[in-house]
Amino acid sequence: MKNRHNIDGLVLFYHISQLGSLSAAAQLFGINRSTVSKKLAVLEKSIGVRLLKRTTRKIVLTEVGRKVLQEARKVETALRSIEYISDDFQSVIAGDLNITCAAAQGRAHVVPLLARFLKQHPMVNVNLQLEDRFVDMIAENVDVSIRIGYLPDSTLIARKVGDLSGVLCASPEYLRIAPPLRSPSDLLNHRCLIYKSLQTQMNTWSFASAQGEEQVTVAGHLSVNDPEALIRAACEHAGVLLADRGLVGDAVENGSLVTVLSDYECVERLPMYVVYPYKKFIPTKTRVLIDFLLQELPPYCAS
Repeated sequence: MKNRHNIDGLVLFYHISQLGSLSAAAQLFGINRSTVSKKLAVLEKSIGVRLLKRTTRKIVLTEVGRKVLQEARKVETALRSIEYISDDFQSVIAGDLNITCAAAQGRAHVVPLLARFLKQHPMVNVNLQLEDRFVDMIAENVDVSIRIGYLPDSTLIARKVGDLSGVLCASPEYLRIAPPLRSPSDLLNHRCLIYKSLQTQMNTWSFASAQGEEQVTVAGHLSVNDPEALIRAACEHAGVLLADRGLVGDAVENGSLVTVLSDYECVERLPMYVVYPYKKFIPTKTRVLIDFLLQELPPYCAS
């Protein structure tokens, strides 16, 4: 029984170290922070030394803690491998799946697909987190992520689905009173709606035509870190928007927005990937979901 408590404690210690706080580990395991603290204390008492130094802002591993973390990582890996081996021998696809995706694309593209997936596999439980931040899939126990944009080098496996293409649009009411818009350079005379987050500002727009490529750095009075909010602003006549074609489809179809500069093609295309951690054994439920997404997501992309 003592060894079992040590195993649980080592797994918890591993996630505390990866997430950087007891509170984050508590949230991951669905328990309160005081329980995490008690379990950590039990592990430290069993080993006989402190594993962490806690300050008001962060936790720091002791020298012994760094060595124990190496073994805790092995325990976590072994337990997951055993789970995957067991899962592969099950004929029924069941269990929990944690998924992340950018918020706008998740609402527009992924949620409808997951509804279909769950009809096919009713014994699977999906927890979808719509996140525009970078998610540490290993530390946060995420099985599959749908990511938009270029990926940093990592140990993750990324399967490209296709590219999201941009379209330039505005409301008829805005265009009625705005200056003429016949070429990309005319955008300098317009209020443009810009996607801006802590990491990215997409205010340089590139276009291609028979005459070549043209790049314009646009400006405007409104920038937002959410594409759907920008689309809503465009529908409310706030300016010209460059957005994912798949997200503005309904607004264009019902006439709230109209496409402009149709003789020019938007050069920037954001790649979409299905991403998952490298593992020796991938659970059947995860593999089935990955295959489903790779088959069903491409129609939302340009290629």
